[in-house]
Amino acid sequence: MIGQDPIITQQTFQMQKQFATMEECKQELLLQTRNNGTYDVLWDFVNKGQFEWDWLVAGCKNDKTGEEFRLEPTYPKGKPLELEGLDFTEERLEV
Repeated sequence: MIGQDPIITQQTFQMQKQFATMEECKQELLLQTRNNGTYDVLWDFVNKGQFEWDWLVAGCKNDKTGEEFRLEPTYPKGKPLELEGLDFTEERLEV
C-alpha cells in the first residue's frame, strides 16, 4: 500500500500450495506469461485482492532444510520513498 506506512499496514500472506522441490516453487514464482514484465502468481495475488495490496517480497522456504528463495520487485522509476531503508529480511518479516 504505497502512500501509507508499509510497516504499520504490513500483512503477511502465505500461499496455500506445497511443492515437491525448491525448483518447482521457483518456477511458479518466476513464471511470466504476460507481455508486461509481471510475475503471474504475484499479478494474481494483487488482482484477486482488488489492488488493495501490493507485494514487497515473495519467496519459497523449505522448513526442513532452511533453503529459501526470495524475490523482490524492481522499481524502474526508483524505489518509493516509503520503502527506502526498510528491512525485508526473514527475521524482520517473521510471522
